[in-house]
Amino acid sequence: MTAGFIVAADPTTASGAADVVGDAHVGDVGGGLVHVGPARTVTTDYEPPAANRRRRRWWLLAAAVLVLVAVGGWVVGQQVQSADQAASQAAPPAPSWITVGVERRVLAQTVISRGDVRPQVSILVGVPSSIEGSPVVTAIGVAVGDAVTEGTRVMEVSGRPVFVLTGDVPVYRSLKPGMTGADVAQLQAALTRLGCDTTTDAAVYAGATKACVAKMYTDAGYEPVPTSATEAADLAAAGQAIVDAQAGVDSAQLALDNAAKGPSDAETLAASTALKAAKRGYNDAVASSDAAVKLADGNVTRAQAEFDRVNGDPTSTPAAVDAAQGDLDAAIAAAAEARRTRTSTVAAALDSVTLAQAAVDELAKDPDVSAEFTALGQALAARDRAQATFDALQNSTGAIIPQGEVVFAPSLPARVQQAVTTLGPIGADTQPGAVDGGQTAAAGAELATLAAGDLVVSMTLRAGDRGLVRVGMGVELLDEQSNTNYPATITSIADAQTTGNDGQAGFAMVITPDAPLPDDLSGINMRVTITAASTETPTLVVPVAAVSSAADGSTNVSILPAGAASDADPVIVPVIAGISADGFVSIEPAVAGGLAEGDRVVVGR
Repeated sequence: MTAGFIVAADPTTASGAADVVGDAHVGDVGGGLVHVGPARTVTTDYEPPAANRRRRRWWLLAAAVLVLVAVGGWVVGQQVQSADQAASQAAPPAPSWITVGVERRVLAQTVISRGDVRPQVSILVGVPSSIEGSPVVTAIGVAVGDAVTEGTRVMEVSGRPVFVLTGDVPVYRSLKPGMTGADVAQLQAALTRLGCDTTTDAAVYAGATKACVAKMYTDAGYEPVPTSATEAADLAAAGQAIVDAQAGVDSAQLALDNAAKGPSDAETLAASTALKAAKRGYNDAVASSDAAVKLADGNVTRAQAEFDRVNGDPTSTPAAVDAAQGDLDAAIAAAAEARRTRTSTVAAALDSVTLAQAAVDELAKDPDVSAEFTALGQALAARDRAQATFDALQNSTGAIIPQGEVVFAPSLPARVQQAVTTLGPIGADTQPGAVDGGQTAAAGAELATLAAGDLVVSMTLRAGDRGLVRVGMGVELLDEQSNTNYPATITSIADAQTTGNDGQAGFAMVITPDAPLPDDLSGINMRVTITAASTETPTLVVPVAAVSSAADGSTNVSILPAGAASDADPVIVPVIAGISADGFVSIEPAVAGGLAEGDRVVVGR
């Protein structure tokens, strides 16, 4: 039975006769005509409506019966098969090789991910550390979208300003006199650019820097913050200590100068006169002493003669002898006393001469100023200590920059991304914190966020893709909203894994566009396509499954020669494998001409 059929009712006769033109087979089923085959033309005549309806019912019935018969026959025909057919279907098919044609095309190994567009650096403007008590916004210097230049006062909190200067080092401390470091150097560079020269301080927060900081504040209408509340009194006391020490130095110097002058003429004359007087006294003492001794000796001689006379006179009474003897003894004693007196008197006179001579000699010598010199040295040391104390105090005092009253941006002008818009106390829900590597305020809440530098794209590189990607690779960024591509370059990849916002572990990566991105792209998410490797020019490629490795480390593919049967033995062709991507690998025949585009490589059986 043929698969297709046409059913037509003949409306010309009650018996159902019909004229059919062509090679059609015609049969009579239930008063209706069934035409099976490629009928080309059927001619019918007019029939009255009622009769036509009756014949139409018979026609539909005949069509339904014919359909059932045809479907039933087809089902039976599918179930009925010969023994050979059953055996053929039960046996496994003959084995054959599965092959794929060798292609020639560019093969690229790509990594596709998503990245967020953000400013290169975001700087947080927070509440300065100089604010005591609850911070209150008292003036707003910028609004969202404004460009901030160097020296701009962006905000005022509780009467204290916040300035923006150019610098790469974020503020991490209050800057005070006496400090050194990279942050001090960049402050000095900024002050110099603003017109106040600090080059003499050479990276030390010294006198010129203090003066320029004070000028920056006073020019903006603010009082500089001192190092302490007692700074002025401490400096005054240290200065007075220098004055007192200098007075001591002056006094000691005067004493030394006077001592170094030597004796006056009056002192020299007096000493000379005293020496002369002492010599005269000595001469007088010698002369008078000698006369007294001579007199005493004469008295002894006379007393001795008298004693001798009396003692020799027989008529002398014992009393007279004793009296003469007494006079002699007294004369002898007086003579001895005269000699002793002479010795002491002459010695005393000689001592007076010696002392007077020593005084004259002393006045003739250079003056001894050692005591005065020692006193002066002590006075000078006291003055130096007072000066050192003053200098140290002066170097450590002066105008300071409290942490947060200056923020540094790597490049200016910067764009204001966020900023408070109303004056008054800062809301409790406003929290401090750094954004994308920006600096954290010392205290209080976030007041504004500044975007510095060009826009970059940050993303998390999956751990499995780390070996494919390196710094310096080209990147294609796609803005899907405008369907615009932007070429870019990978500029940094973190050494350690972190967990991204999506909870996936990976390596933080920064991509820098080759040309600056439009500002309106900030904050959007872009598609990132990294071409990790490429053949650059069309090359032969085959499915990865077609390449096998031998024991010696070589790689091969198996091909079926042109015209060979599907179960023929394949030919092994050594190849050099290149990059792989999307299930394909680039290859190059080890022997020139060993493989060509269109060859059939075996991928399975």
